[in-house]
Amino acid sequence: MNKITSDPNKSQFTSRRTLCNSLAGNKVEMLTVTSKNNLDNLSKRKGVFLTSRVHPGESVGSWMMKGAIDYITDETSEEAEILR
Repeated sequence: MNKITSDPNKSQFTSRRTLCNSLAGNKVEMLTVTSKNNLDNLSKRKGVFLTSRVHPGESVGSWMMKGAIDYITDETSEEAEILR
């Protein structure tokens, strides 16, 4: 997520914040991906919420989430731009 939010192009349509802390005290972060023009109007839009690694045995969920984030933040994909 550091790579995405520090990228000058991708940071135009992404926003990162701490959603909460886990019972162990770890930060649970949220990455919002939307069109460049809608970062300020999020409360008026419908959204999709993706989660991974909710349970200890779901470590492979990291790879699924990486693929989903890489796809939706792809600057060259017309489909990803439409989804954003």
